[in-house]
Amino acid sequence: MVDEIAARQITELERMPFKSFAISFNDWHSKKNWKDITEKASTILFLIAFAMLVRLLFAYYFRVNFPIGEVEIIWNRNVLFNPNGKSFAGYTDFDHYYYNWVNFWYKDDWYPFTNWQDTVSGDPWYYYSYPPIFLYFLVSIWRPGMTDIWIAMPMILADAACAGMIYLILNEIFKERKAIAFLGGVLMVLAPVNVIYDGVYWLNPGPVTLLTLISFFFVVKRKWWQAFFWLALATMTKQNALFLTYPIFMIMLGEKVHKKGVKKGSFESILNVGLFISTCLLISIPWIFITPLQYGVHLLFPGKFLQLNSSVESPPPGQPNTFSWALYVYNIRGVVLDIVAFGINSMILMIAAASIITIYLLWRAFRGKMDNIEFFEMIAIYMILTHIFMPRGVFKFYSAYYIPVILLAIVCSLMYYKEKFIIPISIILIVSLFFGFNIWHQTSHPYFLPLLLFLMSILLLGLNIIRNIYKKKIVKKDKMNKNFSFN
Repeated sequence: MVDEIAARQITELERMPFKSFAISFNDWHSKKNWKDITEKASTILFLIAFAMLVRLLFAYYFRVNFPIGEVEIIWNRNVLFNPNGKSFAGYTDFDHYYYNWVNFWYKDDWYPFTNWQDTVSGDPWYYYSYPPIFLYFLVSIWRPGMTDIWIAMPMILADAACAGMIYLILNEIFKERKAIAFLGGVLMVLAPVNVIYDGVYWLNPGPVTLLTLISFFFVVKRKWWQAFFWLALATMTKQNALFLTYPIFMIMLGEKVHKKGVKKGSFESILNVGLFISTCLLISIPWIFITPLQYGVHLLFPGKFLQLNSSVESPPPGQPNTFSWALYVYNIRGVVLDIVAFGINSMILMIAAASIITIYLLWRAFRGKMDNIEFFEMIAIYMILTHIFMPRGVFKFYSAYYIPVILLAIVCSLMYYKEKFIIPISIILIVSLFFGFNIWHQTSHPYFLPLLLFLMSILLLGLNIIRNIYKKKIVKKDKMNKNFSFN
């Protein structure tokens, strides 16, 4: 009898973990809003599928009508840089670099981070200049014998998925106005800059843009370790994302110190930076152990050495345009040009612009006054200025990286106003500004690009100032109404 009781007790104990798991799972399942989750998932899948369709249709159209050379297989063709005389400033990175890197990976004994002393400028064998994850994107689907589009497919898919992330971010900010999120997602689907450079020319911004947007999604939710983890993945895909660690860290530090005090807030912030660094180091394995010096050098070129002078040089054909050269073309001379040129050549202007914006964000976060809308308004300006003030200059296709953030900034800023008569005007302004900027971007000469982007940053700053003035008036009005009701 005693043995039977003991056996039953043992059996019950053995079943307890399964019973506990079942209870926990049912509890977790019951707390989820599965209708909302299904709605979000289906909308995201629709936007991604729609974006893929748009990009593949444009890719096919341009390869049929504006090919370089005569290649029988349509998906193996390259596209003219300036089809129909339009100043798209296309680039050959896919054909010259990406295609060769993938073939070297599968067909030759290729090591991407070669000895820097053997590097031959422009030779794809020696010129891999990105962190490892971008290479993993390139080689993930294609195998020898496949057409070129399968090399590009991960980049096209990543760019298309940005539409889903735009929807998800806007849905988080405007939780009770879901139509805004869908509008933002559709605008991203049709964004001409991204459709052309990521969908037609198959250039590199897609993967880093997607990973950056995922990081921003977690910033919006104030889930900081997730934000820094995804930002590390973005940084290890393309170096541009590294610039964003500065403002995001300061925003996190300001908010944590405001809520938890200096010691605890600083400690938690440092832990998240440690996660960022650890993730980058982990992804760098095995390359960083095999050839640490060469690995670092490959991530730095093709950059430009700093110069302590005010020289303004005309960029060679097909090379990036600097902000100082754009001013020179438009007849800005004298002291103004000298100051700007020196600031760009020495990187002082880029560092100063980044620091001013970041200190402002730190101050706003510390005072508990920075909302998610201001985050996107200011981070869009930050991304633009840190790129156009780079000593190397900017290519047109770089804009595909910050077009989604510009879209988020415009939508968030203009849809902040809830008055019924303003909403239709805001929607018209959003669509007009976004497509107007994209079309102007695609039709203008490349040397105008830094000035165009600078004008966009001024516009975003203006929207931020107007919104903050309006916000203060609303807060003041609400306080007066509360005091009146209390009395």
